[in-house]
Amino acid sequence: MPALIVMAAVLVFPIAMSIVVSFFETTTSDFGFNEFVGIDNYTKIFADEIFQTAVRHTIYWMVAEVIVVVAASVGVALLLNTNVGRPAIFRIILLVPWALSPVANAVLWKWIYNANYGILNYLLMAFGIVDEPQIWLGDERFALNALLLAEIWKSIPFIALLMLAGMRNVPNILYRAARLDGASTWQTFRHITLPQLRTTILICVVLQSIWALKSFDLIYVLTRGGPIDATTMLNYLSYRISFQFGDIGLGAAVADILFVFMFVLALGYLRFLQSPENRRTA
Repeated sequence: MPALIVMAAVLVFPIAMSIVVSFFETTTSDFGFNEFVGIDNYTKIFADEIFQTAVRHTIYWMVAEVIVVVAASVGVALLLNTNVGRPAIFRIILLVPWALSPVANAVLWKWIYNANYGILNYLLMAFGIVDEPQIWLGDERFALNALLLAEIWKSIPFIALLMLAGMRNVPNILYRAARLDGASTWQTFRHITLPQLRTTILICVVLQSIWALKSFDLIYVLTRGGPIDATTMLNYLSYRISFQFGDIGLGAAVADILFVFMFVLALGYLRFLQSPENRRTA
């Protein structure tokens, strides 16, 4: 009961209040439930072009991040699972990006992307890839993918360690049998490692999808949703409407839409993870 009370206070109550607020006209001037507007906030936000742009950016961000992070993490885990990568020092080095605070990570990448003294422009010009410095965060063609690269860099270490733990649980007898049968490295990976990692991969997809949808720090520190809303996503849009434009009710509606999307996504993943027996029981 004490644990349930704490969860209700820090989780259930804020979610319930957010849903209630979204049905009222509420502003930062008084934070009061001024007028009941029903679903007007939802109707207004669905018709808004910036919201539609934020939805597209959010879906692209989630799908791209999950695919790249999971695929890269499998590769990193394979390297760490070899004799060369088994020393603990490599796992410690791998954890450095993940251990950085989100704001410190954002500031680090702000220096890297700087058009005047950033190391990225310096290296690209040194190798002759570009002729002049690029404004990575100020150009709508590059800004979203630049943020995505920074997010992927920070996300890979933890997912890679989960993949490594899954690989360490694969029985060695399967690999010995594959070698005796003359299986190649690719055949061993495809028919033994990947099937044995199926549950681990699905769990990583669930976690990374949820983490991708709630990305905020990078956007806030690096671009504030710009340029021209090129990096605006639902999480940041909710903050901007609520605390910059002062429309708490409309901002809560955006947050609730994101919450429902995350909840349905997580529920779908969990049902997919269930065994057929558990699914029939449910």
